[in-house]
Amino acid sequence: MRNALLVLSLLVCVGCGSSGTPQPAPVTVNGKLEMSDGKPIGNLLLTLHPLEGQHPAYIPVGEDGTFKVETISGKYSYFVGKSPAKNSEATLKKVNAKFYEADLTRSIVVSAGQDLKVVIE
Repeated sequence: MRNALLVLSLLVCVGCGSSGTPQPAPVTVNGKLEMSDGKPIGNLLLTLHPLEGQHPAYIPVGEDGTFKVETISGKYSYFVGKSPAKNSEATLKKVNAKFYEADLTRSIVVSAGQDLKVVIE
């Protein structure tokens, strides 16, 4: 009985440890959200949906289409939605509805020090 308790307590302790896989450090990325004609579009919430195990990133986009985010490098799908900005709902109506949700065939790669351009229609 005593040996069984010892083995059980060792198994519990082993299960409490870290996975041993260190998480990558976040990187800072500056970017711009643009329409397909090259004009900036802002006052939206840009969501980066991870395709390689990262965490999602929710990014408020400024009126001029610029944003700054700290996230993990990797490949992401992206979509836009309404933000708390004053004109967000009107701006969102200018965007093709296919950009309202993630599409795994539409992706971007995020890396350190990058000037990221995200294009929607």
